[in-house]
Amino acid sequence: MTESLFQLGSQYQQFRPTYPPSLFQWLANQCPSRDRAMDLGCGSGQASRGLEPWFRQVIGADISHPQLLAAPPSSSHYLVSVAHRLPLADASLDLITVAQAYHWFDQTAFQAEAERTLRPGGVLALISYGICEVAGLEGMIRDFHDGPLAPWWPAQRAQVVAGYPDASLPWPALTYPGDSITLDWYATDMLGYLDTWSALVQAARAGESLLDDFAPRLKQAWRKTQRTVRWPLRVRAWRKQ
Repeated sequence: MTESLFQLGSQYQQFRPTYPPSLFQWLANQCPSRDRAMDLGCGSGQASRGLEPWFRQVIGADISHPQLLAAPPSSSHYLVSVAHRLPLADASLDLITVAQAYHWFDQTAFQAEAERTLRPGGVLALISYGICEVAGLEGMIRDFHDGPLAPWWPAQRAQVVAGYPDASLPWPALTYPGDSITLDWYATDMLGYLDTWSALVQAARAGESLLDDFAPRLKQAWRKTQRTVRWPLRVRAWRKQ
């Protein structure tokens, strides 16, 4: 199991889209200081590394040790921890980010822990991206997501796709100016990304090879060229009073 989780972490590192630098600059600009940031549910550290140019210290935390082992060397410090019980002092963080992971947390307990560990004026940001669109193949990835994969998605999936609209804290909200993740990919890049989807992982464990059925159609439609892939980027953020 550990080996398979490490393999999945390596796939995340290789195929999951990276966030635009403008996101991390905006987050840093909202913070009272740039001493210490924590990226929770960090996986193999995509968002953690994005924070590094802006903060003196970046800590990435995840419950999966194999995922953390897949993170490439960088200046971030990684630790195994649950989100609602952090091994940190009170008022020791300027920023907490949660990228594509908030739906897995005990949200009430996590919010209490965020209040404990953030400094006055510190920022909590929930980062997510929706279902991507491919130039010239509009709707193809969504149809796969909502069609054959629908029975295999966990119930929490709807939260992240919608950008956590129900998340709420009793702090002033911050308005993200908006952006998107945009990459130029070949069909093989997209197939590598799809292979990290939790629904496909669950289906494969049950003996269902759904990606094997979809891949030939995707390759035929994509052709041997690069296409622009765009994910809507969403941020829900609050400043601790």
